[in-house]
This record gives sequence, structure tokens and C-alpha cells, in this order.
Amino acid sequence: MTWRTDELGQNIERTGPAWFPDCVSLLDPLEAPWTTELVIGCGDWTAYLNNGIDGGDPTAAAPYLSTRLGCDCVIAMHAPAHAPGHAATQLWVLGPGGEPPLMYVRTIAARAEDGLWSWTTSGAVQSFETPERYEARQIKDRFDRPLLVEYLAGLGIRVDDLTTYDDGFGLRQVVDFERRRETAAQVRARFGW
Repeated sequence: MTWRTDELGQNIERTGPAWFPDCVSLLDPLEAPWTTELVIGCGDWTAYLNNGIDGGDPTAAAPYLSTRLGCDCVIAMHAPAHAPGHAATQLWVLGPGGEPPLMYVRTIAARAEDGLWSWTTSGAVQSFETPERYEARQIKDRFDRPLLVEYLAGLGIRVDDLTTYDDGFGLRQVVDFERRRETAAQVRARFGW
């Protein structure tokens, strides 16, 4: 938190600790631009979320902190299909051994925008991957949530095992600019989730 206050001059309010999954409520309301981050201890790894109104933006602080701390960063994203034809499943692995300047080790992404699917990969195939899945005719079948969860387990992240989550702490940037706000319930209704 000190890099936010000392180096960026941000006014930060800390909330918590709150037990998972209750701590997720610290992100409400969801906003654009986002102002609140949630950090949850998970044993050997730390979960990071923020209150971006359209699903958060894990690419903001986590890669910076990973580089600064000299540790690996895994960004996992899954957005189920929602109007008007959007969906995505992505995995980004960054770390000290990655390709400068962003330090990517491996990226895998199956995305749909307005119903048009795209498929991208970069970096060396990792030992936990099932590359034969990438040959599926339909892009949406190449990389889905079950395979993402399997890959995360291969990295030592048991994302669906709720016993791995510990207390969460919220960090809310105090700002005076206007922003769009919705509750989590309103966002779920808007996306039909």
C-alpha cells in the first residue's frame, strides 16, 4: 500500500480484514474507473481483484507489483457469454523469466467481441497445458473455464477450493471525480448472470 500513498500520492482507506467470500462485498459498488482493490491471502499466492464495473481489471496493479517484488504473476479471466456477443477466457503468466518489457512468459486467450471469436497464444507451451485442445474447430471450445481451472491447478492455484482463501483486505482510493457506479446485483442483471 505504501507505493500507492508514497509514490503515487493517493489517499487510500483500508478496510477489513473480512473472511472470504464475505470480503468480496468490499468491492461494492462497482465503478468505472475502478477505485477499490481487494487482496486475499491464499497460502503461497495472493488473490487480487478490483471493482471495475465490467469485471475488473487485473492487468493494472498486479503486473507492476510482480515486477517490483520479483515474483510470478498469473492473471486468469473468464467472462461467460453476455450481450452483445461478448465472452472471454484468458490466462497470462508473467514473471522474472518473461519477455521484456511486460515480462510475459505465456498468454492464452479465446475471446468473442460482438460474436466474432479470436484466438491468440504467445510464449512457450507450459508443462500443465493440453495443447491438443487448441485444435478444436470452434475457438470457444479451445479454452474454457474448466480448462482454465485445470491450468491454474497446474500452477498450484486451487481457485475453486474455498478452503485456500483467507482474510481479504480492501484498499479504496478516495477520489473526488465523477464515476459510473452500479451495485454487483445491477451488473449481474445487466449481463444476465
